[in-house]
Amino acid sequence: MNAHVPPRRMIDRRCGGRILLDGVDTIMLGANDYLGLSTDERVLAATNEAMRLYGTGTGIYPVFVTTPLHEALAENLASFLGVEAVALFSSGGSANGGVLTTLVGAGDAIISDRLNHASIIDGCRLSRADVETYENRNVAGLRRALEGTRQAKRRLIVTDGIFSMEGGAAPLVEIQALAREFDALLMIDEAHATGVVGPGGKGTAPLCGLANGAPDMLLTGSLSKALGGASGGFVAGPRLLIEKLKAQSRSWIFTMGMTTANAATALTALKICRDDPGPRERLWRNVAHLREALRFYALACHDSDSAITAVKIGSEERARAMTTRLIRAGVFAPAISFPIVAQGEARLRLHVSAAHETAELDEAAAALATAFAEAS
Repeated sequence: MNAHVPPRRMIDRRCGGRILLDGVDTIMLGANDYLGLSTDERVLAATNEAMRLYGTGTGIYPVFVTTPLHEALAENLASFLGVEAVALFSSGGSANGGVLTTLVGAGDAIISDRLNHASIIDGCRLSRADVETYENRNVAGLRRALEGTRQAKRRLIVTDGIFSMEGGAAPLVEIQALAREFDALLMIDEAHATGVVGPGGKGTAPLCGLANGAPDMLLTGSLSKALGGASGGFVAGPRLLIEKLKAQSRSWIFTMGMTTANAATALTALKICRDDPGPRERLWRNVAHLREALRFYALACHDSDSAITAVKIGSEERARAMTTRLIRAGVFAPAISFPIVAQGEARLRLHVSAAHETAELDEAAAALATAFAEAS
């Protein structure tokens, strides 16, 4: 089956939970701006001031220079997550690749969840390590993979904290226990968790009752979601491993670093996330409201431990037809289909924001129900 390329649409303006899409006022249920901070006036003011002071970027690789904004972001993020140190990358994907191509190599083994993010899959391929996969969140499968890689010099278990296609959390208590039993390093991609999931928004490990700052654990993540919606990523963990990444990671050394504007965006958003629980509380109220509205219309959702709400469709053609109908009704809810997910497992992936009004969510749920009926 050939991959389907969805039509690219034009966002002309954003305001709260709405956008002007191809010139039409539309409720946005496809963005990752969970806390609604990408249009927050405090964040915009800090971003504009950073551009006034530094221009659009530093113009030089981060291995040579840094700025007070980058240093403050790394220090504040480390403190927020409860880890020793943080390295900032240009994106969450480059952070994943940096870990996987630096800390393991030929003669080592990576054990990866089958549904990990594409950037993790690509990093595994580039690492030169042997790669074993296990079925999604299957602890028994993880154990079998670890037992089958005893000959490896080093082993790295890598998993999404929150799986982006359905929103479920990794069973980190069991995974960490296996990592320690088999003397493996554990890497957790927290792109959809940081700022949102767990006590204080500190991530999937705290959600599961674990601490982030374990000496055998690394966290990666993105600043393009809850923390302001701009570009940027990070690796967080033990200082020795972070320094090794800065000394050897090709995706840190040989690419332009995060811009000062993006650093200011993320730093301000992080401080709001840390000091003001209001946006996170509004987000979770909105998530609960939308899911209750979907249940009212008998629309089935995947079980989710996060703010991601995936509506089960099945057929790729039907899912794409529903997205088209929803856009005509003033709701943007992207269809996720093959090859992003397996054939026959297409769904609509809905991202609620703290910026949404409950009336908008009610309108979106009603439109979903109508589109579902029309596409039957």
